[in-house]
Amino acid sequence: MAVLKAGADAGNNALKLWVKDHKPIHIPTVYSLYMGETTELMDMDDIAADDLINNIDVTINSKALSINGQRYVIGEKVLNDNLPGIELEKKTDKSTDEIPVIVTLAGLAIDAMRREYKKNKVSATYDLSVALPVGMITQDAAKNNAARYMGTHEVIFHHPSGRNVTATIKIEYCKCLPEGAAAAWGVVFDETGKLSERKVEIGDKVMKVDFSDKTLLHFDIGSGTTEIVVTEGVKFNPKLSEGLNFGVKTAVSEIIKRWNRNHPRKSIDSMAEFNEIYFDPEHPRHNELLAESQTGLMQLAQQLSRPIINKIDDMKDDPYVFIYGGGAAILKKYLQQILNSKGRMINVTFLTDPMFVNARGLLVYTCSPRYEQQKEKELGVVASGADTK
Repeated sequence: MAVLKAGADAGNNALKLWVKDHKPIHIPTVYSLYMGETTELMDMDDIAADDLINNIDVTINSKALSINGQRYVIGEKVLNDNLPGIELEKKTDKSTDEIPVIVTLAGLAIDAMRREYKKNKVSATYDLSVALPVGMITQDAAKNNAARYMGTHEVIFHHPSGRNVTATIKIEYCKCLPEGAAAAWGVVFDETGKLSERKVEIGDKVMKVDFSDKTLLHFDIGSGTTEIVVTEGVKFNPKLSEGLNFGVKTAVSEIIKRWNRNHPRKSIDSMAEFNEIYFDPEHPRHNELLAESQTGLMQLAQQLSRPIINKIDDMKDDPYVFIYGGGAAILKKYLQQILNSKGRMINVTFLTDPMFVNARGLLVYTCSPRYEQQKEKELGVVASGADTK
């Protein structure tokens, strides 16, 4: 069986899962324990393949979880069905918390089911890369976090028709990288290992350059943390990197409190629901929420701009600066205004699809010769699966 390559960025806000040659998957990091239906389901159909991601109702058996045989409703279905949601705490330890494992296994199961939609039993084998915040990651934490993903897991998807699909997910090898440093792989290379080129302004000219030997400064603004990371190409420099123990979640939580006080009949009950409204311009409450959020997000942008500007000023020769992450998607226009007013936009790029930058970097790393070398070193196997011992 072919080994599929994947990168999984399980953040406080959402899981961003990218499997090679497929579109990335986005699942809000929220779940609810299944407590049974309140009414009898009559004449219900199977969930269509394209809509599986929005209707995750699964039972998971995995060595990584303390309780097996538990049935979960996950992601978008929690919001659509108005279920009580369980999310990551603001300062949770993602290396031990089970929610990242739950949503990642659910995402991999959806990927496997889409490939063989009509079957009641499917299986898929993956090489996977995951990430932890810079302020949290240690050699032991990275090793233990990767180890809990490796092995075989069972995910049973429950269609409302009564059909159950058992997905056997085998993760042959997993590697854990620092957030931000993981993203560098997607900035410097593509999935085939080819160097990526980007347009930059040098003097009065616009030129294409690759970043394999350039100093890169990354600001990965997440929900729970913000990573300030320096890399030389893809080589992580831990001495110049640091993690801030806040992202957008605290500010958004305060915005949600004010919203719920002012709109008690339209309450927002989770970070995932906030994001659903905030990023959907067609949502009937979108414009109201934008207006309600403006002051709080401007305050947060001013708070975050200080370490950003200080770090840029600490570096020499105008480093190439990349800003991304789910928090960057929310704060982009406010940060741009501040950086422009302070004259700090030289070589600064707000990356496209900011939520998926880490996931793409993790996928590119999983596809790299470096990953294969680590896999061979730890497992004694090469890409073909041949034993080297």
